[in-house]
Amino acid sequence: MGLFRRNKADQFINEAVEQARGASEISRAGLFATIISAFALLFSGYSFYETVVRSADFASYVPPRIAYTDPNSPDHPFEVFIVPLTLANDGARTGTVLSIDLLVTNPRTGKTKKFYAAHFGTWGQSARTPFMPVALLGKTSFSRPMQFVPRADETINRILDLEAGDYEFELRLNTASPDNTLPFLKPKIHPLRFSMQTIDMDYRRFNKTGTQAMWSKDARPSATGAQ
Repeated sequence: MGLFRRNKADQFINEAVEQARGASEISRAGLFATIISAFALLFSGYSFYETVVRSADFASYVPPRIAYTDPNSPDHPFEVFIVPLTLANDGARTGTVLSIDLLVTNPRTGKTKKFYAAHFGTWGQSARTPFMPVALLGKTSFSRPMQFVPRADETINRILDLEAGDYEFELRLNTASPDNTLPFLKPKIHPLRFSMQTIDMDYRRFNKTGTQAMWSKDARPSATGAQ
């Protein structure tokens, strides 16, 4: 009789252990499934943000070579910079570039002259296209040469010296952003700063459609975030 009771007790204990072990395995499986679901939810949220919610995020790219011209005369300069420019929207929402400013600094004088994008196209094109606002869908880009001329209120006659030298440039985008836009939806804008050098100026190069080259010292393109 005592042996029978001990067997029953052992059987009860074994069944309890098996049940506990099964419950533990089920608990671990449930925890693993919960973790997988959480990761899937986070990934879906991030994907939704990147493809739908993320505000326009503008980047600018300039090649290692641009052009300069002064079609008037040394006594009455009208400086023009021709810059092949690529604009990219790395965000998800559409963004619009209303205008583009170019600041050119002469390190030897410390002066800065302000220019703005007035036309699309290379210098000397028979039909110049006036600059128009550029609307960029998310994850798209736009590439065109742009002609930068002095602002109407600019008082510096000439920023480039007649001698060879280096110059500092800063490109600024002016974008559309309604006043009631939520802060995290406002377009992100990054100024592009780069340096160019040129040789001695010779006004015979500027006859008709002539230009003078300017280039970066390292022969590499410039991009926002890469300075």
